[in-house]
Parts: sequence; structure tokens; C-alpha cells
Amino acid sequence: MRETLKYMAFGGLQKIGLYRRKRAQHHDKAIVLTYHGIVPEVPPGEEFEHRNFVTTAQFEAQIQFLLKHYRPLKAEDFYLPEGDIRGGFLITFDDGFRNNYRYAMPILKAYGLQGCFFITTNLIGTRDYLWTEQVTLLLERTARPQVVLDLDGQPQTFPLQTAQQKEQASQSIRKRLKMLPSGELAAVMGQLKTQLDDVSLTVGWDEEERYLFMNWEEVRGMIEGGQLIGAHTHNHPMLATLTEAESRSELLLCKEAIERETGRPCLTLSYPNGERENYNQMNIRHLKELGFKCAFTQVPLYNDPQTDRYQLHRVNISLKMSLPIFEAALCGVV
Repeated sequence: MRETLKYMAFGGLQKIGLYRRKRAQHHDKAIVLTYHGIVPEVPPGEEFEHRNFVTTAQFEAQIQFLLKHYRPLKAEDFYLPEGDIRGGFLITFDDGFRNNYRYAMPILKAYGLQGCFFITTNLIGTRDYLWTEQVTLLLERTARPQVVLDLDGQPQTFPLQTAQQKEQASQSIRKRLKMLPSGELAAVMGQLKTQLDDVSLTVGWDEEERYLFMNWEEVRGMIEGGQLIGAHTHNHPMLATLTEAESRSELLLCKEAIERETGRPCLTLSYPNGERENYNQMNIRHLKELGFKCAFTQVPLYNDPQTDRYQLHRVNISLKMSLPIFEAALCGVV
């Protein structure tokens, strides 16, 4: 019922022309979209696990909408002197999941589009989960009734007896871990893995569609398919929590791996998580020193020629976005 009412409300705003007027106001600006994963369909009951995914049908409908109202851009348009981003859109994907290769690339090729795929290089070719997803899966899949973690200098208990408790624990713990220095983060992750050791942290054969990362052959296949590969760090840390040496290492290891494996320069990056508190001026200085030409945040605003090219804005696209809600998000209404 709630989703139906939401759909009707945003559909009503669409019908009265609000989104059209908003687009006209910002006709000289560019929109960048963030995707993470894409699947043909989401299995019933797995909406939370796929919350940052879209279906192939959604993705194609969104591309058709974008092509009707904007003009396609490439990442280089944001940093080359002759680049003109006005009135354009760019599609980006974060993390490096294999489903990007299997489902997103063929659709982009069919429409003659180049997306930018930001990859977490230490996970390429592995059966590991992102550390943020390790947290969620440990909590979701454990049979343990609770977990006790040392946070903020004192033990805190999180009950895990219902699906709602597990989801709440996941959201709370992930939010707090994202702000911890790397050493403290590793310590808490160790506590989680020790206490919830009834859960496997290897991607199973039956969940590859959702969680498996590309291998390097597939990454190279993306380039052959006309797509661009960018950096998303080596281990997916929140860059603002790192020391000077850690920040430089994360960026350099990622850039070097991409360039070594693809034979192409790596000039673009998206910040993990990408909110304003997740990166800082030290990280930006390192990007410039290492030869990156631009970087994308997750701050949901438009971009214009004056936008700092190391703090470019993006709008996150999620599973629950019907086309009217998608249109509203692009206009800044959501």
C-alpha cells in the first residue's frame, strides 16, 4: 500500500509537469547516475539484499528515458578541456560485480553508450564479499541469538532473533563501522566473524548472480565492449578514515592493478560510499598526485562546468524506483 501511494504521488507530480519544469531550469547541467548491480529479476523475499540493484527491464526503461531527455556523455567529458557536459548524462557502476558484465554491458552496447565501471581491485577474481556485505550476511544468516561488539569503548549487544532485529543491527553496525579507522574496523570485523562463525563468507554457487565479482578477463571484456574501467580503491575503505600512507596505498594499488591488467590508463575514481564525510582534501591531493583526472562522490546534485572535478555529483539508483520516482530523483525532487 505504501509503495502504491508513493507511486501515485510521484506519478501525479509527473502529470502536472513539475519534472519537465525542473529539467528546463537545469538544462545546462549534467546528471551522473550511480548503479551497483543488475539482474534479470529479483527473487521474492530478497528485496533488501538487492536494494541497490535494478532489474534489466528497469535499466533499459531508464536508459530510454535518459536518451529522450538528455544527451549521452563519457567520463572524459568531465575533465578534458574541450569536454561539454551541459544537458548530458553519464551512467556509472560501482564495485565491480560480474552481473555488470553479463547484463549491463550488453544493454549499454545496444544503445551505443559508454558506462564507467568503478572496480574494487582486491576483490576482482575472488569469491569474497565486500566487507559491508560481510556484515549484513553474518547478521542475516546466523542462528546466534545476539552479537556483542566493542563500539565506542564499551560492549554493545545487538539482538538477532527476528528478521527486523537483524536488519536494524546491520544498518546500525555498518553505519558506525564506516566511520572507524582501519585498525578499529578490522578489530570489530574480527569480533563479528568469531561470534558468528556459523556463517560462510565465501560466495556460494547459488548466489553468484548477486555477489560474485568480475575476473580480470571479464574486466578486459568490458573495455573491448566499449566501456570504461575506473578505480573504486583496492579494499573499499572509507578513505577519510585512513592515514596518509593508507590513503595513498589504497589509491595507488588500485590504479596500478587496473593499468597492469588492462593496459589502459586509469584516470577516474569513485569514492566508496561517497558522501561528504567519506573523503577529504588529503585524499583529493593524493588523487591529483597519482594522475587521476576526476572523481565522483555520492552527493545527489547536478554538475555544471564549475563543479570541482574531484567532487563530481551522482544520484544513486535503487530497486524501488519506479519510472516516476526515477524521474523525480534526477530532478532533485526525491
